[in-house]
Amino acid sequence: MSKIAIKTENLGKMYKLYKSQKDKIMDVFGLNVFKKNYYQEFWALRNIDVQVRKGERIGIVGRNGAGKSTLLKTIIGNITPTEGNVIINGKVQALMELGTGFHPEFTGIENIRASLAYQGLTRKEIAYKENEIIDFAE
Repeated sequence: MSKIAIKTENLGKMYKLYKSQKDKIMDVFGLNVFKKNYYQEFWALRNIDVQVRKGERIGIVGRNGAGKSTLLKTIIGNITPTEGNVIINGKVQALMELGTGFHPEFTGIENIRASLAYQGLTRKEIAYKENEIIDFAE
């Protein structure tokens, strides 16, 4: 079993910024073959190498627009990378925004239990993970 939980190699994500909606539609259907400069490349991520071992916790810090959310969405598979590789050993789930997936009328512990149950964990597994989550959240 690998000790590496998450690894990215030369990861990059490029978005096409189109000059017009028409150019975007034409590109989707492959009809801009002879037209040049109908979009501008915007690289949200480029040459990103990350390695997270099992049991490690990391924080991703940066200014708005730095690519933090794009990196996380690429790692969990919500976004396909333009270049490079993402290697996952095990299950990965990301909480992208504070409050996402939490029920406002539940206590913190009830929200933890509900979230773990939604992920398919048994009662025994939930009881085991609960304390780990509480310790991490302080």
